[in-house]
Amino acid sequence: MTFRRITALLLLVAMSLTMLAACGTEAQSEDTTAPVTENTEAPADTTEAPAEDTTAENTDAVTEAPADTTEPTEVYNTITIAEALTLCEKYVETPSTERYYIRGIVKELQSEQYGQMIIEDSTGSIMVYGSYSADGTVRYSSLTEKPVVGDEVLFYGTLQNYKGNTKEIQSGWIIEFKANGYVPEAPKLPAFDTALTVAELLALPLSSNQITEGRYYVTAKIESVTNATYGAMVIADSTGSISVYNSKSADGKTDYQNMTDKPVKGDEVRLYCTVQNFNGTYEIKSAYIVEFKHNTVDESAYTSMSIADARNAAEGAKVKVEGVVAAITYATGMVPSGVILVDNTGSIYLYDGDLAATVAKGNKITVAAEKTWWVLDTEQANAQKFGYKGCNQLTAAWLISNDKGNHDFDKSWITESTVKTIVDTPVTEDVSSILYKVTALIKEVPGSGFTNYYIFDLDGETGTYSYSQCNGGDFEWLRAFDGKICTVYVMALNAKSTASDCFWRFLPVAVIDEGFDPASVNAAEFAVKYYAVPQFKSTTFSGDPALELLESASSDIIGFSGIKFTYTSSNTSVVSISNENGKNVLHCNSAGTAVVTVKAEHNGKTYTEDITFTVTSSESISAITVKDAIASAADTKVTVKGIVGPSLVNQSGFYLIDETGIIAVLCDASVFDGIKIGNEVVIEGVRTVKTKGGDAYFGQSHLAEGKVVANYYGTHNYADSFFVIDKTVADFYALDPKTDYSTTVFVLKAKVEFTGGGYSTSVNLVSGNSKISLYCSGSGQYSWLQAYDGQEVTLEVAACNWNSKDYWRGCVLAVRTADGKVLNELNFAH
Repeated sequence: MTFRRITALLLLVAMSLTMLAACGTEAQSEDTTAPVTENTEAPADTTEAPAEDTTAENTDAVTEAPADTTEPTEVYNTITIAEALTLCEKYVETPSTERYYIRGIVKELQSEQYGQMIIEDSTGSIMVYGSYSADGTVRYSSLTEKPVVGDEVLFYGTLQNYKGNTKEIQSGWIIEFKANGYVPEAPKLPAFDTALTVAELLALPLSSNQITEGRYYVTAKIESVTNATYGAMVIADSTGSISVYNSKSADGKTDYQNMTDKPVKGDEVRLYCTVQNFNGTYEIKSAYIVEFKHNTVDESAYTSMSIADARNAAEGAKVKVEGVVAAITYATGMVPSGVILVDNTGSIYLYDGDLAATVAKGNKITVAAEKTWWVLDTEQANAQKFGYKGCNQLTAAWLISNDKGNHDFDKSWITESTVKTIVDTPVTEDVSSILYKVTALIKEVPGSGFTNYYIFDLDGETGTYSYSQCNGGDFEWLRAFDGKICTVYVMALNAKSTASDCFWRFLPVAVIDEGFDPASVNAAEFAVKYYAVPQFKSTTFSGDPALELLESASSDIIGFSGIKFTYTSSNTSVVSISNENGKNVLHCNSAGTAVVTVKAEHNGKTYTEDITFTVTSSESISAITVKDAIASAADTKVTVKGIVGPSLVNQSGFYLIDETGIIAVLCDASVFDGIKIGNEVVIEGVRTVKTKGGDAYFGQSHLAEGKVVANYYGTHNYADSFFVIDKTVADFYALDPKTDYSTTVFVLKAKVEFTGGGYSTSVNLVSGNSKISLYCSGSGQYSWLQAYDGQEVTLEVAACNWNSKDYWRGCVLAVRTADGKVLNELNFAH
């Protein structure tokens, strides 16, 4: 193998090795393993890698500034590094709340971006995980003046023994520093012919969390670059593979991300490195890239074509396309994960973190890649259920050429649409990763530790937030457009597939604030399309819905108010609209079809839209009782008639109730568009018991794959005469988990108790010394019950066991009050 020698290599390496060999601690890190099956979801945390110090911003904030540092002669109450190491021992779970003054010489600068470094005094050495200005507000990389290797520095910092094995200054504020001119002693370098194989590196005798004192040469091929910021990678030779924690230039001074030319996936590389046994897993801790050779792909195996043709290529086709990088996507830790590639025919997502790390927005590139459709492994069954083929994308890419330019992407082919049109597009249509031009309202909504950026249509409601794996950090550029109506180039990157629904997730690529003019919108048309038509969530009826219709619509965003709607039916014997107490009410009268025309007028403009209604025969459908459904054999399809009862919690469904019993029904979220609590319905579903097969519990009885065969509407009160009224919270707690109580409702008197905080809040029912928990994924699912927190009330509680526990938990159907029942309407408010 012929290598390209990096000049002045040995001299530069020699100048920095002694100090690096002394570094034996491990910094806490984000997951930087390569996502191999998922192009937008966070990958599994399988390895430690250098990472941004996020705790410094989120958990280390203090309200008191350090002592005034304007006088360099001020005396500080410093501690030695040995004393700091001793103090670290008691801060394993979280950093110290107190800060300490610690002075030392910078022996190694491990990250110029975050100021991660090793400092030393006469008593020992310690790592500084992240460095900041004296007031803790400015990160090391943004400091105008900052300490470097050899300087003496005074830190004011918190201490931590990270995971019990890394003692460190967790967040260091640089109070003062001065240049000392420290020059590390040049070590003796072994010759290249002393290089080891990967297998020999893996065989080095290292105890847990021990790092080699010396460095070794290894020559191998890069299988993937798992973090292009820090140069984390996986390398392999004929004897095995090993991960590289971070890598730098040959002299150890330039981070991988800042190297002008650097090795990438497929390249052969020679590293000069230390090796670490990190919690039982061997890895290259610190690597100097001594030399490398770029490898190329056999282009003859790939067919040149436009992006539009690549989108239509078969699964697995090898294609070569040219386009402009319109955007770069990021995975956890702001690690590049892929690019949006655009030519004059179309757009497509290219999922390849290695390639994304080597290009920039505006570059015109040529790539050889493989065409595929992607669905997250855990969502494949649900995607197939809804007919979603997956994200139309390219992967396994090789960069053929890059002009390093700064081009705007071609917009001539892009279709003008609306957010509503994209959201309403069935997932069976292959529109993923296609750019559209829309006029949209952008809203920034901060959360707890994250920020969502919403792309709304002009009604301010239709839309979704930009899909992010970086807690919104990858979309901070949208902040400049918060609250504005702009021209947005956006795509449905992929679809989230759940058991109950499959919906598009957005990726905004470019935003232009062109000064939105409300007068450019046809208000009459907008009112009909965004307000009148959506009220008809169903147009097929088997009974009379007695649907009260909207009288008018207003919009503060567009600037109109009181646009009136008129409704007319082409066949009043089938569908009629009557005025009842000043309200327009739609009635279904007999079987047949009818066209209802909705009309609106505004500023001399008229807009109408026709909606076809189908009313099916009101003849009785053969159905069994809920009791008979419960008694049916497992995996039997049944048709059951009953009343729609309260919502399930943490499941998409509701309780079906008649005079004989109650059973849970699981259904798609779309089912709730056509039903309400109190409707009389006929449900078709599969009699099922959800269980993992254990013998310590029964599981959960329910009807799976519930579908509404007929809806006779009405506002019926569900039967409750068979509810158990003579049991207590203690009795519920003692229920035998091996007996089926999942079709039983208990009327209990108990105190409602919300405990905990944030994401860990739980909801319990308490009586005396007894307590039962309510099944939910978060207390927000019981927000309607919050009004009764701390109060003793009477509740209707169904026993449930959706996740195979050896005890029963509760699902509250209703709270009984002197004025009636307050119902659980969770899924009906979707």
